[in-house]
Amino acid sequence: MKIPFLSFFTKVKEHFSFGNTLVLWYRYYKMLVFIGFSIVLLFGGWNYYYSVYQYRFSDEEKKQYVDSYFKETTFKEARFNEVVDGLRVRARMHEETFEIKRNIFE
Repeated sequence: MKIPFLSFFTKVKEHFSFGNTLVLWYRYYKMLVFIGFSIVLLFGGWNYYYSVYQYRFSDEEKKQYVDSYFKETTFKEARFNEVVDGLRVRARMHEETFEIKRNIFE
């Protein structure tokens, strides 16, 4: 039985060696790292551009987004007034002068 791609792999095995790969790496590692960095940078730039400028929302998704945004940003007046009252109480406490009831130096 003859495997179709087996002859291809045996030919590659004859010309491929780990030593040659290391020589290639030592000779061109700066260029290979730069090419890899460039590929990652270009992919990241494209992904950023696509996510910012090529978004697609259906009408239902837009409605859900607006509803969730409105729920998150509604002004909670009762809670706000509680916090302000608490701050006023603290301010009054800090305005009072502190009196020492017992003098330890007498």
